Amino acid sequence: MKSNKSDKFLNEGVKTFSNYFDKKKSKKLLNDALHSRKFKNIFLNKKDFRKEKKFIGVNPRPGRNLAEKLDTNFIFSEPKFHREMKKVLGDKWRILGYKLVMGVPDKIIPAWIKSEIDNNPVANLGPYIKEKYRDITYFRGIDFHQDIIDFPDKKSDFITVYIYLDKVKSNSSPLYVLRKSFILGASIFPHNIKKIDQNYFYYSNDYKKKIKTKILKLVGNGGSMSYWHCNTLHGTQPHIDDEPRISMRILVEKNSNKISNCLIDKANKKIRGSLILSKTRKDLNKIGKSTIKKNLINKNV
Repeated sequence: MKSNKSDKFLNEGVKTFSNYFDKKKSKKLLNDALHSRKFKNIFLNKKDFRKEKKFIGVNPRPGRNLAEKLDTNFIFSEPKFHREMKKVLGDKWRILGYKLVMGVPDKIIPAWIKSEIDNNPVANLGPYIKEKYRDITYFRGIDFHQDIIDFPDKKSDFITVYIYLDKVKSNSSPLYVLRKSFILGASIFPHNIKKIDQNYFYYSNDYKKKIKTKILKLVGNGGSMSYWHCNTLHGTQPHIDDEPRISMRILVEKNSNKISNCLIDKANKKIRGSLILSKTRKDLNKIGKSTIKKNLINKNV
């Protein structure tokens, strides 16, 4: 990940930093997570899954969050991190939530689970994970989405900070970000995106406004950090590499209603769409199971 100019977030809705956090401490956090369990044993068998069929409440939560139990002080006590958050979110900002997110190697996912989730727009493996291991979010790829998806009725006043704990290459489910996509505001998932070529897409929001956007592939070393606007479209493909890709995901919000000179307020002034959605997605039924079989990023990136 290359360093960017200070207005990169404002112009493109995403900013990246190479080697931002201590590489050794990042690797230690990764190793502590890797040693917390045998990942081949985290899955429910088909019989137990059929008995449970739980699709809601299967991600980390307070009291069941591995990141809260491990040493993340090198992140949250880092002065330059605080300065950057102040620049983006103003003098008053707070951590909305944080967790470890894992791209699960295809080779350890049982075949019956792959069949269940094949081509789902959000291939969240949480429903297929044993209860005691649901302290990490596990994915097998996720289509282009906005992080406002988890927050109906919330204003677009937060960012996602994503920290790679080890080197992430093309085969280890790197994040794909659609530059400038935040400009069209918050839209209901799945999104209206059409491929132009290998690098460019057309994206239309719920109000039929359209932009041409280019992919930014986030690869980098352990300790690299990226952050993006909550309306920035991003996603990832299934994990091909043999080793899991575990990263730190932090949501940071502005903690003031006062409009200021911070970057999130400047960015929101540029938005040609909605800043709040009462309904954020239309891909799930009443029990939280996907009713749509369509994943653009798996076929077109």
